[in-house]
Order: sequence, then structure tokens, then C-alpha cells
Amino acid sequence: MIDELLVSATPYGLRTALIDNGEVAAFNIESTLAPSLLGNIYLASPQRRSGSDGFVSISKTQNAITQNSSTDAAADSAVFQVTRDGWDGKAPRVNFQITLPGRYVVYFPRGSGNNVARQIKNSNKREKLQLLASGLSQVYGGGVTIRSAAEDTDDEAIRAEVQRLYRYWQGILATADANKAPLLLAKGPSLVERLMRDKLPSNARIFTDDEETLTRLSELSQKWSPGFDSRLELINGALFERHDTVGAMARALQPVVPLDGGGQLTIEPTSALTTIDVDCGLRSGAKRHALLAASLEAARGAAQEIRRRNIVGLIVIDFPSLDGADARHALMTEIRKRMKNDTVAHKIVGISESGLMEITRRRGEAPILDALTELCPGTYAGRRPRLDALAFDIASDARLRSKAGAKNITLFASPALASCLQHVNGEAGDTDYAALSKWLAAKFTVREEPDRRREDWAIEVG
Repeated sequence: MIDELLVSATPYGLRTALIDNGEVAAFNIESTLAPSLLGNIYLASPQRRSGSDGFVSISKTQNAITQNSSTDAAADSAVFQVTRDGWDGKAPRVNFQITLPGRYVVYFPRGSGNNVARQIKNSNKREKLQLLASGLSQVYGGGVTIRSAAEDTDDEAIRAEVQRLYRYWQGILATADANKAPLLLAKGPSLVERLMRDKLPSNARIFTDDEETLTRLSELSQKWSPGFDSRLELINGALFERHDTVGAMARALQPVVPLDGGGQLTIEPTSALTTIDVDCGLRSGAKRHALLAASLEAARGAAQEIRRRNIVGLIVIDFPSLDGADARHALMTEIRKRMKNDTVAHKIVGISESGLMEITRRRGEAPILDALTELCPGTYAGRRPRLDALAFDIASDARLRSKAGAKNITLFASPALASCLQHVNGEAGDTDYAALSKWLAAKFTVREEPDRRREDWAIEVG
């Protein structure tokens, strides 16, 4: 179970790590230079169709994909919500079905049906909440799902929240009716808010290295779980040294994952799917029980890497061919056990006689590989660090030096990286780095070196 959330923040974005019993369970990245659109609600105008997919314009410079939309193709505009961020050249995906999460319920204004969270086990309580959800759906329309946080609250609080979400939706529709597409109608929750709302148990602790973020976390805790407020803590040192998080992040970018038993996993993402090749490290002709034991270890490692790296879409794991349905069943049981606590919707499709296991995992936020790196120009040229990821690293390094007493910080960097650093909090124009200097409480200057490699940088202090 997740027991800690680490939130590292700079003017160039957020990096978060969910910690499970001292180990990193998952990373999430948010950049201010390429902010997430997840949950945003837009008044969009249709553009064109390609097979089952349609394209809509959500801003003057951004199109999005909508699949099997039930909207009228002749309509001038319609309200959509972003369900998947765009990355690696892919457009964001939007849906005509709207999801409005609250603390106790999730309201689907265009949906139908009512549900109660599976975490609520008491049958009498479930029946009572199911009746309440049905009644609220009849009053306000749409669908209502009762969340696990509602188990210990009173009915009036649940009713009040559904009413608030209904009025919020009516306000969005009124704004849409009074304006022309494309238009942003409502911003979705931030990365930290999504994590606090959907992935943190109520007894988890939250650590951050930024004072403004600490204030924001305190505000969010009052909204989603007041108990969090007493478990917020500001760390003045290198936050990601906790639990060797910085090392885990570096390893999560490497294609090869060594296993304790001598084998390894090789993780290769492509545009269509991600393959995980299992090398058990055994000689040809190894005994059946040894091969199964090594495969079970690989299954545990694969499940861990899928969550930690946020691998999404179609995932194919290539295990060694195992004799007997019982061995394949053991592998399926192990992978289900290890994926049980995954908060991202997924489906373990099955395993073939040749050892190929298929898993699908819902696309939402970008995998860590795409959040921190990008494809190099040219064919088969590999990957390189993203400029906004480098800017985050520089700001983090400079903050540590400032807290250690440095009053003047000089960066030596390429012109491209220097230009990226001028976009503080997503806004361009900080040509003299005054905003960054203010955040650091130290004078920050940059010396551009045209001959320096794009990803190379160095800092001197005085």
C-alpha cells in the first residue's frame, strides 16, 4: 500500500514519486512548458474524420482525437473532456462523456447507471449507498458512483456534493452556450490533486521541497482529506535522495533491468506497443522448476516496472516457453497478484503456449520515458533528454546550492537550454532570469556557449 508521496517542484514543473514500503511504486511528471490537459473541458469544433476516429479543435493551435463520438457530425461545436494527454507526437484524446470527480462521488452528467466503490465491503452499507446513488441520479440525471471515502460520511454530505457538481456542470453548459468554439471551459485537476484524490490512502505522508507547493498541498488536503494536513512535511535537502528515488528514476529510463536471480528484462517501447523480453539467465535445458522460479521472478519485476515507468497501451511480455498449463497459470496468478494494487485501469489478457503474455493498460499521463526524453531528429537516432527536464534538473541543483549559502550562481549552457530556462512557470520573457533569481533567493546568470552540447551544463557558485 502507498504510504508516502514525494513532490519535488521547481518553476519548470513537478516530479512525484509514490512510495510503497520504502520502494518507488510509480513516477509521474508534469512540465510547466508542456502542461497536462487531463480533465480539461473544452467547447470544441469538429474538423474531420478518419475511420472511427474524429478530430476536433480544442484551441487555435491544438487538435484532439475523439473516438466513436455520439455527437451530431453537423454540429458547429460540442463539449468534450480530455481523457489522455498527447505525447511523442500523438494528439490528446477527448471524450463526449464527462467525468466530474468529487471527494465522495463521481458524477457523470451524460452517463447512466449507479455504482458503489468495491472497497466498501459492508453489504448493508453498500445497499444503502446504492439506493442513495439511484435517487440522486433520478433527481439530477446522469450517473453517480459512490467513492470509498463516502463509507464513513453522512448522506447529506453526499447529496450536497452531487448538487454542487450538477451546478458546476450547468455553469459549464451556460458558458458553452454563450461562446464560440474553440474555448477552454474548465481546467482539470493538477497532477498533485489527482494523486491525492485517486491514489493516496488517508494515512499516507506527503513530503515536498518547495514552500509554495506545501501551501498548495495544505489547501488540497482540506478539499480531499483533512487528515493529510497533519502529515505534510517540508524537506530542505535533496528530496529525491529519500528512498534512493533519484537512482530509481535513472534506472527507469534504462532499457535493461537486472534481476536478482541473474536474469534480466529488456524493455522496448514502440509506437504500437511495449515489449518486455525475459532472459532468465539459465542454461539451455534447465530443469522445469528452475525455469518456472526464474519466470515468476521476472513476472514480479515486469509488474513493478510497468507501474514505476507508467507503461501504457498494449504490453507484451515474452516469457520462456513453459510446459504445462499449470506453469502458465502460476505466471498469470503471480502477475495478477503484483498488479492488484495498480490504480491505473488494466486488463491481463492471457498467456499463450509459447509464453507471450498480453496486458493492456489505460493511456492517461505520459510514461516517464516520454516525460523526460524525446526522440532525436533523424531515423533510428535514439533518444535525448527533453529541454524542460534539463531545466528542472538545473533549477533543483541551483536550489540546493542556494540553500547551502551560495549568493551568485552561474550556469554554463547551450543557447537552446538557456532559452528554455527563460520560460519560468510556463511563461516566456524572463530574459535576465530575474524570476528564477527571485525563486532561488540568489543571483542567477547564464553564460551561453554555442559549442556546448545541448544536454551538457555546468554550474559555478560564488
